[in-house]
Amino acid sequence: MPPALSGRHMGALRRDAKCLGALAAMRLALSLRGYAAIRAAMPEAAQTADGHFYARQLARRITRLARAVPGASCLTQALALQYLLARAGHACELHVGVKRDAKGQFAAHAWVSCNGRIVLGAEGTRLADYTALAGAR
Repeated sequence: MPPALSGRHMGALRRDAKCLGALAAMRLALSLRGYAAIRAAMPEAAQTADGHFYARQLARRITRLARAVPGASCLTQALALQYLLARAGHACELHVGVKRDAKGQFAAHAWVSCNGRIVLGAEGTRLADYTALAGAR
């Protein structure tokens, strides 16, 4: 018989399950409903002092668990994080930027900031190369 999980481990499993569920839901919603419909239905939240710390914790989970969701792009991850933060009462901003890559091809990237600090999407990406599109919140 396997050993019982501690309360701390159960909490971590619940948070992982929430993140994985949000990733899968956003991936499916992007395919079926599109970005505009998701953004219109996104819950609103107020800026909180401790939002940045909580957002970084969730962002790490989202980034790690995204590997388990086929097609979980930066946009999928950003939307999942924004949704989970809003549900917990923490406001954040989702940014979408565009650029031309070295071959002249169009490229886009999404990232999330909370309390003015980037919490998701900056790893291995030079955000200064992207021109942010208007309409992020």
